[in-house]
Amino acid sequence: MILSLPDIEKLPRIPRLTLINAITGFKSGNLVGSVGADGVPNLAIFSSAVHIGSAPPLIGIVTRPVDGDLKTTRHTYQNIQHSRFFTLNHVQENIVQAAHQTSASYPDGVSEFAAVGLTPEWHEGIPAPYVAESSIKMGLEYVEEYHIKANNTILIIGKVLELILPDNCLDEKGNLDLHGAGTVAVSGLDSYHRAELIERLPYARV
Repeated sequence: MILSLPDIEKLPRIPRLTLINAITGFKSGNLVGSVGADGVPNLAIFSSAVHIGSAPPLIGIVTRPVDGDLKTTRHTYQNIQHSRFFTLNHVQENIVQAAHQTSASYPDGVSEFAAVGLTPEWHEGIPAPYVAESSIKMGLEYVEEYHIKANNTILIIGKVLELILPDNCLDEKGNLDLHGAGTVAVSGLDSYHRAELIERLPYARV
């Protein structure tokens, strides 16, 4: 099968979104925790988290298009702009359905935590909510952002201030046991997959 750009552009909106979201392969699924000026904790699933660098530890997320009208501006982006902090929380098998439900468009003043049955957890120095049910979580401080003009999205970059991991999840080389932690992978807009280690290879050298 070969799909040209005109073929892709002719696809109905939802199949096109699903295909282009899935074509890069499996991605991480993270729940982004934030809090707005009203103090309401917000939670939204993202599959766009990307490693930016390790020294300092930086992670980026890409938000959906941001409209100039404050009534339709994305809650996560607004909240990060307000508080300058956010959290990333791995999606696990036992919370897949609740995590997926956070993608629904809840109105202002409604906490997705309460709506989907997940628990906000607060740590000193990180004024953004973690997901108590998540095994692996990160607390980040906003560093900078980049406007992607091609589709009016925003790349938000945060510095990792805190990592929370299960005691038996990390080895002496820094390898994470994601399978043991129950972390799932995401493809497309609505598919969740179990991840299983095939092989760990040595550092490649010529």
